[in-house]
Amino acid sequence: MYLPWIGFFEQIASVDHFVLMDDVQYTRRDWRNRNRIKTANGVIWLTVPVRHPGLNALINEVEIDYQRDWVRRHLRSIEVSYQRRPYFQPLFDEIGEILRQRHARLVDLNRQLICLLMKHLDIHTPLSYSSAIPRDDARDCRDPDSRNGRILEICRHVGASVLYDGKKAADFIDLPRFRRAGVEVVFQDYQPRPYPQAFGEFVPSLSAIDLIMNVGGEAGAIMRDASAPNPLLRRRGGR
Repeated sequence: MYLPWIGFFEQIASVDHFVLMDDVQYTRRDWRNRNRIKTANGVIWLTVPVRHPGLNALINEVEIDYQRDWVRRHLRSIEVSYQRRPYFQPLFDEIGEILRQRHARLVDLNRQLICLLMKHLDIHTPLSYSSAIPRDDARDCRDPDSRNGRILEICRHVGASVLYDGKKAADFIDLPRFRRAGVEVVFQDYQPRPYPQAFGEFVPSLSAIDLIMNVGGEAGAIMRDASAPNPLLRRRGGR
């Protein structure tokens, strides 16, 4: 996910280990290469152009397209929208430093930005790539049963007894199968807490840079305060 929203970071902050799924199918018109910020003219998208991936391309195979001058446009949009916010710096310069590195792969750009925003949100959860975790066999990542098997495989590898996943995962997660494997599943139900924003009424679910540039050092506390921790996560020591 590019410059993710605060709900993504709430997931990371709530667990002992967070696995970035980079060896599953890349989905177009998704959050992998884009996110939203708030401007004086309303909410806009910041989209990283990618080289047309094939239908079965994995996330870690997707390359960034630098034929378009998107880096300058993204930085200019962020600057114009947030330069008068109280905590615009140093985050803006740090984002610019990362974007100008011209990462070849989208996954590498996203991970570096995620780590940067974790620092500003005071999150210290270890991250790893799913591609670094061995597979028992070659599975079709588009098949729901295969996805369940792969996620269980990852849970076993990292020793997880609780899986904290996004709400959309409820569409394919086989809960009885996970229970039989000794893994309890918690689906995120994140309700963002309003915080001070420029340009009118509060808009939820923007990139986390909106939160950080508006409230600075309070960003981590606001992110964690937005929704009560699930009892399963509380018992595991998350949040």
